Amino acid sequence: MIHPLVLVVAWSLAAVPAPPAAVGDSLPLVLRPAGVVATSAAGRGQVIEPSGVATDAFGRVYVSDAALHRLQRFDARGLWLGEAGVLGSGPGELRRPGAVALLGTLSVAVLDRENRRIVTYDLFGRLIGVLVDLLDDALASEVGRIDPSALAADRGGALYLVDADRDRLLVFDFSGRFLRSVGGFGARPGSFRGLAGVATTPRGELVTAERANRRVQRLDAGGRVVATWPLVVRPGGAALPVAVDDSSRVAVADEAGGRLWVFDGRGRPLAALAGLDGPRALAFAPDGTLLVAEASAGRVSRLKLVPASRPPVAPGE
Repeated sequence: MIHPLVLVVAWSLAAVPAPPAAVGDSLPLVLRPAGVVATSAAGRGQVIEPSGVATDAFGRVYVSDAALHRLQRFDARGLWLGEAGVLGSGPGELRRPGAVALLGTLSVAVLDRENRRIVTYDLFGRLIGVLVDLLDDALASEVGRIDPSALAADRGGALYLVDADRDRLLVFDFSGRFLRSVGGFGARPGSFRGLAGVATTPRGELVTAERANRRVQRLDAGGRVVATWPLVVRPGGAALPVAVDDSSRVAVADEAGGRLWVFDGRGRPLAALAGLDGPRALAFAPDGTLLVAEASAGRVSRLKLVPASRPPVAPGE
């Protein structure tokens, strides 16, 4: 029997997404195109390698670009609002920025990967400063070397940083103070192998995705496992971005395989899609649409979840 997770929909994507093929009856929802926020077309708002995406309560979209070394802002309709950052390691400069997370209601946090720091901006794109210096001697003496690869924040402003080198989550409070680590290498519940994605739920839980263990785990704030389910991915170093909506539905993408799944909070598959081009970041918008940043395509687009169409029932059936 074919597992429902592998019943994905082939979707041919161009600069403007084409309608996907119909989903099989085994999944109750399908993902449909709902607009494009940014593409690789030259001009204001151009993206080359979008690597992080987040939205605020007004629907504004924040996109980091690892190739352009900047953070860009768009309104809910996809109109370009502004940008911040240039290549470098000084104040206001970025070097291959990655994940973006809304930090409370007034700022966004950006993982400045190659500068080994987390920087914050206000909602108008103005630099606030360095929140966490991952090269800080005091932090290094407490937790050792850190290989930052993904970032999430809860509604209280706590930050959860994926340390890919040690398969753990490092937790910081809203001021950037280190609190604790969660997980560590292993296959047991609450441990990680190939940790490659994290998100928070409206209730303050954590959702993680692992390549080597090929699973999703939902953890409470203390790191105890609430639910777990399998994920059909191959081991490797590519991202497994995770996003959670207000209904606790979980979206997970496979950057290497170009696939996307949506599950309910217990891991039941709801929708699936294939044919994406390097999906590296996900975020649910306030209107319920799902933002997908495709790093290999230079595109940030929207998808919406709609009920799967059912074939008409013949009389007498």
